[in-house]
Amino acid sequence: MSNQAQPVRPGDVYPPYAAGQQEARRQRDEVLSCDRQQQQQDDSLRVTETDQHDGRRVVTATAAGQVMAQFTMPAPGPTGAVGKATDAVTIGEALQAAASDAPVGLEDAAAVQAAETRATGLGGVVPGGVAAAAQKAAETNMRLDAGEEKVLLRDVVGSATAVLPANKAVTREDARKVAAAAERNARGGGGSDVADAVAAAAEMNQGKLTR
Repeated sequence: MSNQAQPVRPGDVYPPYAAGQQEARRQRDEVLSCDRQQQQQDDSLRVTETDQHDGRRVVTATAAGQVMAQFTMPAPGPTGAVGKATDAVTIGEALQAAASDAPVGLEDAAAVQAAETRATGLGGVVPGGVAAAAQKAAETNMRLDAGEEKVLLRDVVGSATAVLPANKAVTREDARKVAAAAERNARGGGGSDVADAVAAAAEMNQGKLTR
């Protein structure tokens, strides 16, 4: 794994794995090989994995004490049972992780469009797709007055995995493209929950996609 500076880095807050899950621990250590000095910064991105009794893993990304993204994936099994197809977070899953009660802004719509493009490999917006819905929601919200009920992120990305015609595991290149799109369209210096969720997913996938 490269020591080159990356846009975001996780903190060392992973819980220990059960005995016998050497492969899962190895994957965790690959992710944690990032510069640990970043762990002391309150505003750095921290990714926490928690295995549940039902075989699922809950992944939570936080920054400055705020939850930026949360999603669920299958937990790794015993050694040799971990596979790329089941334990890598997809773009659709990352979009669904951003399904919050925040109103859809132009930066979110741009981030969703970039994510959809990276997932499908197509050059434009898919008619009736998640990016088209996000763009329409952002435009609607801009016309509404303060106090009027706005379209929320969960309304447009809550079923992204089912809406996307194609899907793929999130990479850091995907995260960079999505973050750049959000930044170009941001107003007032605000961030994008969508970009944050994709960035967290890319960090989670880094060790899994390079072995």
